[in-house]
Amino acid sequence: MDALRHMALGCCVISTVAGMIRVFWPENSFAPVINAVLALYIITAGLQMIQGTNWQNLATEVYRLSSAAGQTTEDFSDYSRELGLSASAEAIRNVLQQAGIQAVVQLQNETCQVTLLHASDRSQAQTILETSCGTLPYEIIAGGENP
Repeated sequence: MDALRHMALGCCVISTVAGMIRVFWPENSFAPVINAVLALYIITAGLQMIQGTNWQNLATEVYRLSSAAGQTTEDFSDYSRELGLSASAEAIRNVLQQAGIQAVVQLQNETCQVTLLHASDRSQAQTILETSCGTLPYEIIAGGENP
């Protein structure tokens, strides 16, 4: 990790010093000379930084960090399932609305609960839910026999 910090610090210092010299140097006929000196400074400082780097430790650190990053992956399967169920409930709400059925669609314990406003829509809603829900469990909790 120290090797990575050393490389990052070296790049920052090189860029800062070169930028400061360029900003504070007045514009005149020496600009091409100053640009050449800055280029030589950057090359020299970069070579010095590269020479002082322990490449074996750097490679070991990068490998260790990449293998540790692969082991700490988080599991988003529950979140993904919840998003899928929410999208399904929204799609069912839209299908019922397009059919002219007024209903409230909610997800409760991974079951799509449909509350109908009018009891006369129960059979049509039942047909639509059978064709639209697929593997999503659904339940009509009001309307029909119990308005």
